[in-house]
Amino acid sequence: MSISYTSLEAKVQRMIKPSRFQHSLGVAEVSSMLASRFDLDTGAAEYIGIYHDAYRYSADGNSVRICREHGIDVFPEEELNPMLLHGALAAVHFDEDAEGEVPGYYKTAVRHHTLGSKDMGPYGAVVYIADYTEPGRKHLTDEDRERIFSGESLEDMIITIMDMQRKYFRRDGIAEAGVSTELYSFIKDGGKL
Repeated sequence: MSISYTSLEAKVQRMIKPSRFQHSLGVAEVSSMLASRFDLDTGAAEYIGIYHDAYRYSADGNSVRICREHGIDVFPEEELNPMLLHGALAAVHFDEDAEGEVPGYYKTAVRHHTLGSKDMGPYGAVVYIADYTEPGRKHLTDEDRERIFSGESLEDMIITIMDMQRKYFRRDGIAEAGVSTELYSFIKDGGKL
């Protein structure tokens, strides 16, 4: 049996900076809202949401080794920028921090919330969307959020987000991660998370 949401929230608050904790509260709230809309477990979505960035400040040069030791595939972009592995580290430590075994889909969701993955499942999709759209994110306007949330499915929302990101990437000359491109193609080809 894992600890309650309230206990996990208190633990996460001690693990990260106050600004990141406020972000995590927002992600938990939006995750719960999206889960309710799409008939998913709101408690599970909120639990995953509050925990998703717990290792945001722990990712370092050892992260690649730790992830591989725990059987987590590391993408080339993560190898170059280990900070991107904070979700994978959270997946590694989720049972320990929750003080009991959590379902595998919780771990999958936090593992893939940064770059996305066609294997992230509906809860991964929820946290991915919530992470991008939570109210504290200043890069989005109310109109941007409305456009994202007007999607009829989680997949529609992800495509809208990724189209926005791709515009930014092109402008700044940033290469999209291979796993993200795979996710985009998977959804565009009719794939469901």
